[in-house]
Amino acid sequence: MRTMPEWKCAAMAALVVLGAAAETWTFRAPRAWSRAKGAATLTARADGALELRHTGDQDWSIHGIDGIRVRPGDVFRLSCESEALPDMPNSQPYTLSAILRDEKGKEMSWVYGTCAARPGQPIVSEFMVPPGGARIEPRVVGAGKTGVLLRNLKVESLGNRLPKNGETPSSLEAESEALKVVVAGTDATLTVTDKRTGRVWAPVTTRSTFVTETSRSGRALCVKFVNPETLGTWEALIAPVPGKPEVLVTVTGEDNQTGMLDYPAPFATKTGDRLIIPMNEGISFPVEQTDGVPGRLVTYSGHGLCMAFFGVQEDTTGAGYMGIVETADDAAVVCKRPESGKTLSAGVSWEPQKNVFGYARRIRFVFFDKGGYVAMCKRYRAYAKERGKLKTFAQKVQERPMVDRLLGAPNIWNWSGDKISMAKKLKEAGIDRFLWSAGGDAKQVAELAKMDGVLVSRYDVYRDIYRPEQLQKLGWKSGTNTDAWPAGAAWNSADSNDWRKAWGVKAKDGTWTYCGCMCDAVSAKFCRKHVGKELKTHPYNTRFIDVTTAAGWDVCFNPAHPMTHSDSRAYRMDLLRLLGDDFGLVVGSETGHDAAVPYCDYFEGMLSLCSYRVPDSGRNICDVWTNVPPRVAKFQVGAEFRLPLWELVYHDCLCAHWYWGDYNNKLPALWDKRDLFNVLYGTMGMYLFNEKQWAEDKGRFVRSYKITSPVARKTGYSEMLDHRILSSDRMVQRSVFADGTVVTVNFGDKAFALPEGGELAPGAHLVKVGR
Repeated sequence: MRTMPEWKCAAMAALVVLGAAAETWTFRAPRAWSRAKGAATLTARADGALELRHTGDQDWSIHGIDGIRVRPGDVFRLSCESEALPDMPNSQPYTLSAILRDEKGKEMSWVYGTCAARPGQPIVSEFMVPPGGARIEPRVVGAGKTGVLLRNLKVESLGNRLPKNGETPSSLEAESEALKVVVAGTDATLTVTDKRTGRVWAPVTTRSTFVTETSRSGRALCVKFVNPETLGTWEALIAPVPGKPEVLVTVTGEDNQTGMLDYPAPFATKTGDRLIIPMNEGISFPVEQTDGVPGRLVTYSGHGLCMAFFGVQEDTTGAGYMGIVETADDAAVVCKRPESGKTLSAGVSWEPQKNVFGYARRIRFVFFDKGGYVAMCKRYRAYAKERGKLKTFAQKVQERPMVDRLLGAPNIWNWSGDKISMAKKLKEAGIDRFLWSAGGDAKQVAELAKMDGVLVSRYDVYRDIYRPEQLQKLGWKSGTNTDAWPAGAAWNSADSNDWRKAWGVKAKDGTWTYCGCMCDAVSAKFCRKHVGKELKTHPYNTRFIDVTTAAGWDVCFNPAHPMTHSDSRAYRMDLLRLLGDDFGLVVGSETGHDAAVPYCDYFEGMLSLCSYRVPDSGRNICDVWTNVPPRVAKFQVGAEFRLPLWELVYHDCLCAHWYWGDYNNKLPALWDKRDLFNVLYGTMGMYLFNEKQWAEDKGRFVRSYKITSPVARKTGYSEMLDHRILSSDRMVQRSVFADGTVVTVNFGDKAFALPEGGELAPGAHLVKVGR
């Protein structure tokens, strides 16, 4: 809950209060709205309290105060007390905020000064009107099923707080050989001029901060500022890096600071620029793009950014910049348009650590005069090496020789009863090396493990805990990790009943029941116990751990094992480490995050951009889609958008696979295109099938293997040195590997004249083998 602690009052002492005496407003004519018609009921009690019952799953709001005229610097307090309604258990949180509008009535924010709480908890939210603000409309909002009683709901004016004498602190400048950096004394925004190219990277106008002080500390520029939406005070040090075209920004907040901070403001873009986003394998967007662009991507989840950077390049020159988020455990990158009709921009957003800002945050801006996304990836590779995240296959195979079998091996998911017979059929068809992921009984696993070139694995997970009452409801005799309940469950708060939900299962009566979420602090203990016991009878040489590198780092408020995001990351890496170091296994996990590169050998889902998979791809994994959703065709296999950012950094460290709900043969119409991506990236395919599908498409499976396996095997130990867009429509692309292998593919529907001579037919590929 965000309130106004004493330190904020002290920080605001440098600001002077101007204007009239305080005023107070109450909700005199309250009314409720719901997106689901008839779902909201609002009852005004005789004592003035309001009872809100919302039965729908969408958003709702309570209005009751006409718009209040305001001016920049005005400070307001929104507050209320609440009780949970006993007839509405498991209610969702409610939120106090205000719609903020400019002088023309245009919305500047729909939820300004937002502060949320669960029914039964009070809310106090204080905020300052930013530059441009002219009107606020306080309201209560929420989403989902909610029952809450609200008392003493009011808005108070706390006067106007502006810098002393109305003066604006002076702007600051610093220069290096390549860059000129200016920090504005008005709003703390950064402007960077690249002296090599003449490009001025000016900030998007956000009007989101008030500067209270500027100063210098050696080479660093120092600025103190207030975030008007939270009244939080911050200090930033902006330091050009000697001898490099780089700027390091460090942000600190008061110890008790809460809420998010978007700083520095994003740099504005222009037509012809392109956003570079390492979401999973990698994607890019022209800044004019109007659809398909993800909004907020956290840097601590495989379903966000798998490498903690973002960038912008000029398509014509390759000049641009990247931001490396050096403190990535509590951060996100936000892609958005500052205004309708403007081009896209991207910037960092700092999140609180377990409800407080906590430690200092750092982002490193690197500017390029050429090279574009390839140069960005090579700079990030150097950064990863400095941080100890770059562990190559050449290093891994020295410790675990079985890792060599992974290179060039497709990932096979097949639940046929006679697993040995199916494995032999694969061998007989010419698929001589593969990763068998679907496990088997002790005898089957032993025989599979003896096959030359075969890795044998099984599904495992250390996040879901099946609870006794859940198993009873489902009619099941057993479930995963039951021995971890309740002591090993993660809590969302200090309330033991507020345990975190994980995987949901639909019961026979049509209702959903949820697993408890295991706290990462105890996951390695249960992994060691379960895997150690099974390996005594089932000689697996590989293990796939679901979720661990897909879900975001967690927090836990269970006093037996409290945890921050940073703790969560460390605990998960320990779980993956023990599988390789202690058990000697080849290790895989879901989707992927580069924190796990030293501990994992393959990621299932890295190739499959998470935002563009078919609906419910994680549940209906066996369903084959004959109709291709437009979003999948446009972005998932869209050569004009995709980029091999992961391969340019980590190709010789870890194998990227498709997702088990988005594999090569999932959408037959896209199979050829997926094969082209595999051969271009030097990665292997994934196939999920039953015996009938194998019999019907045997030739197609074999052809896919023969297209992709030789290149993946040949380049497995080699860095991807370069990736080039050869055609103006981006349909013809080329990859260059450190062993000299060069792969060129044509995703288009017309032949292309190669620069070195010859022609590449539509849908074709060309491999020039290196040494």
